[in-house]
Amino acid sequence: MDETFIENLVDVGALFEREQGLDDGLRDLAHLAARSVGAGRCSVMLLSDPGDGHLPTLKVCSHFGDLPAEAYRAPVKPGESIAWHVVETQASLLLDDVGHSGVSALARQGANAGRSMMSTPILLSGQVIGVINASLPRDAECFARSDLDLLEVFALFVGQSIQVFQLQRLSESRVLQMARLLEQREGSEQKPISPDPARVAKIVAKTFYRELRQAGFGTNAIISVATEVLGLLETNLQKHRARLDRDDEPQ
Repeated sequence: MDETFIENLVDVGALFEREQGLDDGLRDLAHLAARSVGAGRCSVMLLSDPGDGHLPTLKVCSHFGDLPAEAYRAPVKPGESIAWHVVETQASLLLDDVGHSGVSALARQGANAGRSMMSTPILLSGQVIGVINASLPRDAECFARSDLDLLEVFALFVGQSIQVFQLQRLSESRVLQMARLLEQREGSEQKPISPDPARVAKIVAKTFYRELRQAGFGTNAIISVATEVLGLLETNLQKHRARLDRDDEPQ
């Protein structure tokens, strides 16, 4: 692993650290990936979070090279591309000749993308959240296994950087700051936070939703968080009912 590659990994973390939004942090990733593995074309794609009743799609969020403009306008549906094959198998691909490979029917970019390509999944907490694709090797006719190894390390670092970005944004959340304030109040004399709790509830809900979205959480992830909150509420209500039942029992 040479110094240039290590510098590129450091740059990945810096991208997310200085940006306020996830999309901005992803903007230059393809350029860094291409530079790391010596590719003339590279694209970074992320899975959408479609919500109930819809299939997820892969969407290009960053590219380097002459990627056609329509690649941004048309999200890729399951089974429609080599990148989706990588998502479904959760395994990297190294192809010397795309046109004569087992996934040739899924190729989308045509002859301009060259014969050799490689693709690797981006993982976050063990789940595939996207794919990095690289083609047009600059220093050889085909990519080597060592090139794919570098791309896999790069993708791993991207996934970790996205996770750190999300955690940093959540740590700055006013919702979490309120949670810490409520924890400090526990055990002390309980007083109403506001004379208008319904209004406060609306403010907290809107802030909760907005800040999770800004941290990069999709619809399903937000629903999962809200479901967990409701589950905790139900658990507390059951404990409260149990205490009331014990207090009502004849001594």
